[in-house]
Amino acid sequence: MLKVIIKKEIVDTITSPKFLFTFLLCAILIFASVYTGISNYRTQQSEYEGAVALNKKSLESQPNYAMLAGYGTKINRKPQILSMISTGIEEAMGQAATVNISYDPTLVDSKFSSNPMSAVYGALDLTFIVKIVLSLFALLFTYDAIAGEKERGTLKLMLANSLPRHTLILGKAIGGYISLVIPLLIPLLLSLVFLMVFPDVSLTGADWLRLSLIFVIFFLYLSLFFTLGLFVSTRTGRSSTSFLILLFLWILFVTIIPKAAVMSAEQIHPIPTIHEITAKKEAFLRQANTEFMQQQLDFWKELEREGKNLSREEMLTKSRTWMEERNQKKTARVDEFNLNIERDFQAKKRQQQRLAVDFSRISPASALTFSTMSLARTGIDEYERFLNSLKTYKPIFSKWVNARIMRGLEAGQLAKVELETMPSFNYTPESLGPSIKRVLPDIGIMTALIVLFFIGAHISFLAYDAR
Repeated sequence: MLKVIIKKEIVDTITSPKFLFTFLLCAILIFASVYTGISNYRTQQSEYEGAVALNKKSLESQPNYAMLAGYGTKINRKPQILSMISTGIEEAMGQAATVNISYDPTLVDSKFSSNPMSAVYGALDLTFIVKIVLSLFALLFTYDAIAGEKERGTLKLMLANSLPRHTLILGKAIGGYISLVIPLLIPLLLSLVFLMVFPDVSLTGADWLRLSLIFVIFFLYLSLFFTLGLFVSTRTGRSSTSFLILLFLWILFVTIIPKAAVMSAEQIHPIPTIHEITAKKEAFLRQANTEFMQQQLDFWKELEREGKNLSREEMLTKSRTWMEERNQKKTARVDEFNLNIERDFQAKKRQQQRLAVDFSRISPASALTFSTMSLARTGIDEYERFLNSLKTYKPIFSKWVNARIMRGLEAGQLAKVELETMPSFNYTPESLGPSIKRVLPDIGIMTALIVLFFIGAHISFLAYDAR
């Protein structure tokens, strides 16, 4: 009997106009999003390679280490290949950062700075389509699953044939979900083929595993809204009432709760602005430079008094030694101050972010967003990971360039830059294990809600008035 109910539900759905409309729209949107994502990734990859080559030429053109210390080296962020599926904050993040001896590195040159319209409309990636469009389709497939049958009088006829209610609700759930998955599954499989044959796009085994997990989360998300629609349909007697309630819940879950969570976290745990942090760093740098200049004047006065008893070579050696030591101390002092300021700021920011994430996880849309961003490595964690790598590299670069400047002064000339000796910046993206660990709470929340809504639908249908 269960197979008959499942077959009937599938046949009734796929022969309806809404199935054809859903299938065509899903195919168009999914193909368009994947093609757009691939094109954007290839453009970003080309821009990255060009920026790296340009930075190398700029470094080679520096006449000496003193100029290199002030100019610094530009570090470009390599685009993530799975950003074509889940853009996350990839476009909002800066694409490059300058590392020199003076300022803390900060990512700049985001896509929004060159194309503000991107910030207005956002990215049309696959995550957006599943979160917004396909979740609405899931409700469209289920809002009248029970209430609609009651209005048409077919529910009373089916139950009059001694059909167990638990069999009917289970059959409608399985058949309806299969009918919903078909318009999504076929375009997704064709998109995977498209990814495999597209030139200049090469996914590793770990990338394919991440992509598979993203697709699993997509289906969990749709299952959640499907079971929600089924549950509400068993709690109402009219399909119009069911649709209005589901539309309200969709707006609440997808738009209101995520924004309210961020606003609440900002009020509960306020943090200083970036401008305030930058102002403190610049003020301390100016103070350190002023103190250094005063110490230098005092040193020259003292050296003049001692000059009567020292040879010219001894004076030069003492001067260079003092300059090297004081310069290193000043740089270390500024770096330590910046590190303390940054550490305090990051601790407050992480506290605010954790609170916002915990609040927003009540919404399935937030769970979908956070989990897919983590797996695609386009989220906040990857951004902070890259920024921390830049800050770790800065003292290494500063120590190297300061030592080269002093060595040149000891030789009595500004030495030519030898890029072969410059320490390289190495960044390793997050491995799969930590990413999976981070998304487990989101998967657990969605799974728990699916079970909860289905149990609610089952219990409600057992006592449902079919008349």
